[in-house]
Amino acid sequence: MRVLVSSTPGYGHVLPMVPLARALLSAGHELLWATGADACQVVRAAGIGAAESGLTDTEVAPLRAEARRAAAGIAPELVPTRVFPVLFGAARAEPMLAGLLPVAREWQPDLVLHENGELAAPLVATLLGVPHVVHAFGGAIPAAILADGSESVADLWSRHRLEVPPYAGCYQHLYLDICPPALQTVSRDHIDVTQQLRPVIYTGESAELPAGLSRDDDRPLVYLTLGTVQNLPDVLRTAVTALAGLDVRLLVTVGPAGDPSALGPQPPHVIVERYVSQAAVLPLCAAVVSHGGSGTVFGAAGLGLPQVCLPQGADQFRNTEGVVRSGAGLGLHPHQADGAAMAEAVRTVLDSPEIRAAAGRLSEEVATMPGPDQVVTRLAELV
Repeated sequence: MRVLVSSTPGYGHVLPMVPLARALLSAGHELLWATGADACQVVRAAGIGAAESGLTDTEVAPLRAEARRAAAGIAPELVPTRVFPVLFGAARAEPMLAGLLPVAREWQPDLVLHENGELAAPLVATLLGVPHVVHAFGGAIPAAILADGSESVADLWSRHRLEVPPYAGCYQHLYLDICPPALQTVSRDHIDVTQQLRPVIYTGESAELPAGLSRDDDRPLVYLTLGTVQNLPDVLRTAVTALAGLDVRLLVTVGPAGDPSALGPQPPHVIVERYVSQAAVLPLCAAVVSHGGSGTVFGAAGLGLPQVCLPQGADQFRNTEGVVRSGAGLGLHPHQADGAAMAEAVRTVLDSPEIRAAAGRLSEEVATMPGPDQVVTRLAELV
């Protein structure tokens, strides 16, 4: 089976798909991944062939600025309703289609696998007459948000004398749901056929631990990250100052484009890095403090780690709601997240037997979800 994978270039959209892509290769299937040029480096480092297609993450900067303008003045938890059509609609799908369609016609795949933010792939698969599968990058996208995305790409379909299907054509064949059921906060009634897929942590090939992360220090290790996109310096600085006063070891990441020195001098028990392999670090942690991004939340959930979520935008408020509802952690809305509240939340998740027990139950739920090797068989049945 020849599988054409497509994705937008953001880490949070590329990395969740790597475990399934590798499982397809291990099962003997052929694979080609189309994405922005910068993300091709990540894909190739994972041992997967890549073709440059669509905007790079740098080229998306004007769309992010437009999205910020569209979201100005509205409640943070409502921002995704304004932002998704701007960031993932025609302005991104059109250049992706221009690159993806020639690649697909030349490569002739039997199946197209794409992430839920890449909206050119359903049209490409339809034009080729092959099935396509949607891979979630987090919890389900609300129906109303994808309906707006559908309107945004309708003209691309009409140029090929086709009417855009509901939800930009995403759910015509199969949806791979990586969200643990206990964390799902969105109805999936708009999705006809769903297959669960266990989220597997993949954050790059390097598994080296940060220098200075001593195994001799028996204080609990707390990992603090605000992700790679919305790692707001002021929020991060407040969190580091607050958590540095706790009797813990604190590992902080500022994102690949961040500057660790911007946080100023830190005591020995606080380690600041641009980026770490969560696959290497999370198993050592006692708790995770994050922006509520899907990769971090699902990774911590799979390991039974209590969490404190500080959502800033995107799907982070929905993930935070899921964490709180499951009992596996706490969430602080931006207007609540001062230093004292952050420190108290971390103390609570470290000390609460109830939260730790709920985190353990969440880990057990993740473990029962079918793994990538099992889902490969399901994909082969579609061809």
